[in-house]
Amino acid sequence: MTLSSIPELANIVLPAFLVIAAGFLFSRTKKIDISSINDLVVYVTTPCLIISSLSDFTMDPSVTAKLFLSISAVIFSTIIIGGALTKALRLDSRVYLPPVVFANTGNLGLPLCLFAFGQYGFNIAILCVVSTMLLHYTVGIMILGSGKNHLREIFRLPLIYATVAGIIINSVGFQIPVVIERPVALLGDITIPAMLFSLGYKLSEMKVSRLWLSFFFGSARIFLGVILGALFVNAFGLKGVEAKVVILECAMPPAVFNFVLAEKYGRDSETVASIIVAGTAVSLLVLPFVISYLVNQ
Repeated sequence: MTLSSIPELANIVLPAFLVIAAGFLFSRTKKIDISSINDLVVYVTTPCLIISSLSDFTMDPSVTAKLFLSISAVIFSTIIIGGALTKALRLDSRVYLPPVVFANTGNLGLPLCLFAFGQYGFNIAILCVVSTMLLHYTVGIMILGSGKNHLREIFRLPLIYATVAGIIINSVGFQIPVVIERPVALLGDITIPAMLFSLGYKLSEMKVSRLWLSFFFGSARIFLGVILGALFVNAFGLKGVEAKVVILECAMPPAVFNFVLAEKYGRDSETVASIIVAGTAVSLLVLPFVISYLVNQ
């Protein structure tokens, strides 16, 4: 990282973390039902964002396939390595493994990819998010030891239908009427700030316990992601912005959604929350260097 690159790096990283900080500080002065904002993001604004982005995005099917394979390979490799770590340390893999495996590709990854690589990078990042969420709602729930009806969870995700709709609209060359396109785009534009704000708000409610384990597994999520991401984009032949976006998305800290699932399926959500907070703190120090390296390549 050179001195001249610091202002450019600040323009990429600081906007996202400042909105997170706003959510964090807001929670200290006023308590709201943040789940309502999360529901708005999941069920309304994110599907609109996906349709708006993918409908006019020129996609190469081979690149999309390589991207999905890269993300999947990183996740399954992390499961193997993380599983070995939890076994060696005699820890409950149902608690410690998910936050190591599943990264915050949405709330944090999307805005950072947008600021670092522009609209094209952002569109690629959306495909990363969809790939990750598919695996989180299937493999992730199986890791938690609650495989019953886990496939039903996927079909409750509006982003799946939005992705299919966006790809179909793009493939057939259909032009969405302006009267529909504009409100869809306006709703989609809410997604990024709402995601970041709710992330900050949620982090403020979490506490760090078992300090060294939390920072160890939070750091493992980031460093394993960077190493495996770089390894598999090369293995599958991804180049340019596509490769950089995958590596950056894989470098994200643990997803807050790990906490949501831990609570839902009766696991130690306090420990999961602690790993998420620790990993996010580590990412503040590590991500600027990762982004600086990727942007200047």
